Amino acid sequence: MAEIPITNFEGVYKPAEDSLLLINHLPDVDSPILEIGSGTGIVSVSLAIKGHKVTAVDLNPKAVEATKWNSENNGVEIEVLEGDMFSPIGERKFATIVCNPPYLPYAEEYRDSDLELAVEGGINGSEFTQKLLSEAEKHLTSNGSIYMIQSSKMAAFKTKWQSKVIEQISFFFERITLVRFYF
Repeated sequence: MAEIPITNFEGVYKPAEDSLLLINHLPDVDSPILEIGSGTGIVSVSLAIKGHKVTAVDLNPKAVEATKWNSENNGVEIEVLEGDMFSPIGERKFATIVCNPPYLPYAEEYRDSDLELAVEGGINGSEFTQKLLSEAEKHLTSNGSIYMIQSSKMAAFKTKWQSKVIEQISFFFERITLVRFYF
């Protein structure tokens, strides 16, 4: 995919290898799409550029502003909502949910509370992902899928969802994987 001009905002997770893995290896998906944890909006913007109807949600008000700014700057329309996970969408359903979740285990060295929300997925790193998967089914249309980034630093977890590895990249310190969850 062509490079997307994105403005980074202070207090918002900057796109990194995990964001690019999601953008560059997400298969052709169905609309409407919900992105949980939009950050700068790079994933939502890339999906909207491809013609998808996208709703983006983030808990961080700075990320909400960044997503709005970057969607306008790229000439695409995205519904951007502030709130915790599924709370701002009510009972709405989506064909696809995408998420680059906070997946690192809790670490005391983080001093920026905004970035802590973006990277730390709980004590074991997998709590956010488990919560999302436990609540996602009621927000997916039949045959819907969830595409989510996972990290080798997360603790293993059990889920009722089937899963398939789409792509992964390895670094000397971590393996990052794009996973499709489905029933």
